[in-house]
Parts: sequence; structure tokens; C-alpha cells
Amino acid sequence: MSSDDWYRNNEWNDQIETLFYAKLKRARTQRDQYLVIQSSYLANSYPLISLRLINEYFETRTDKYEDVRAYSAQARAFMTIDDIDNSMKAYRAVLKREDEFPNHQTTVYVDYPYIVATQAIESEYSNILSVLHKYKSHLIFSLDKFKWHASFALINNDPEQAKLALDVAEVKRSGIKYHQDFGLVGDEHVNVIKVLYEIGT
Repeated sequence: MSSDDWYRNNEWNDQIETLFYAKLKRARTQRDQYLVIQSSYLANSYPLISLRLINEYFETRTDKYEDVRAYSAQARAFMTIDDIDNSMKAYRAVLKREDEFPNHQTTVYVDYPYIVATQAIESEYSNILSVLHKYKSHLIFSLDKFKWHASFALINNDPEQAKLALDVAEVKRSGIKYHQDFGLVGDEHVNVIKVLYEIGT
């Protein structure tokens, strides 16, 4: 086990938990970070454990530095257990925190609308349209642009936005010298791409 594997577990059981808390007890300045990182690793596979760790973070944190990552992990964990309302609340909390502390930025400004659009969470449509307009200038990578255009296309059944999303999905090189495959649209979006073709034709 490397020196940082103890707070990056993809599996969880009593033995792993005992070791994690033994190590965490000896941690001092980075305790908040370790809780949040571990919760993030478990958000999709052990969502209830992830949520417990996140709650512990919020109850014991020494400052708010890790709040953005904590809310992000919380949103994913709630989504995993189909708690849509709390997931959406957590995503909104990420954006609020980022507005307050601009140095802590994630891709939630497109991830959150994309989830809403692809899952057809109609109660959030009005809010995410505002989010998409607000953060348009933040778009850099192809994947972010794809999610931005796709979200609009899916919500409004907009052929023009669908075609823009499909154009971006065809980009094969990022333009980053040593990371040409970074930020591209991957195969995991194939089903959304099929829907976009239907909208765009």
C-alpha cells in the first residue's frame, strides 16, 4: 500500500474502515482533505458510506476549504441512491460556494445541467438554463462545450444546439501539446449523441 492509498479506497469493509480511521486519527492539518477525498472515491460505489464521511467532514471541519469537493461528492452520492432533490441541492451548493470563492472552480457548471437534461429533471430546468447562460464564458474543453450545447438541445428540443453539440463531439484532439486526448467527448455519451442526432435531423 502506498502512502496515500489509505484515503483513496475504492472498496469498503470493516477492516478498511478501521485502518482508515486509525490513519485519520493521526492526521492533523489535512484531516478535512482526507475525509473528502475518501468520500469522493466511494460516492458511486458506496454512496451511504460516502455520505457518512461527508457529514463527518461538515461536522468537524476546521475551515471551508474543501467544501466544493465535499458538495460535489455529496451530489454524486445522492444521485447514486436516486435522492434527486438532495443531489440537486448539493450541486447548487457547489456553484454558490464557487461564486463566493472563485479560486475553487470545478466543471459542475456544465455537469449539473447535463445531468438535469439527460435525466429529464424538469423541476430544475429553469435554474439550469440560468446556470448555462451565466457560465458560458467558462467553456474551454470540448467535453464542456458538448455538455453545454447538449443540455440546451435536450431541454428545448433545439436542432441548432444539437448540431453544435454533435460538431464538438467529433473533435479528436484537445490542442494541449502533451495531452491531446484530454477533455474530449468519450464513448460514455453515445446514447446522448443518438438522441442529439434525432433532434438535429
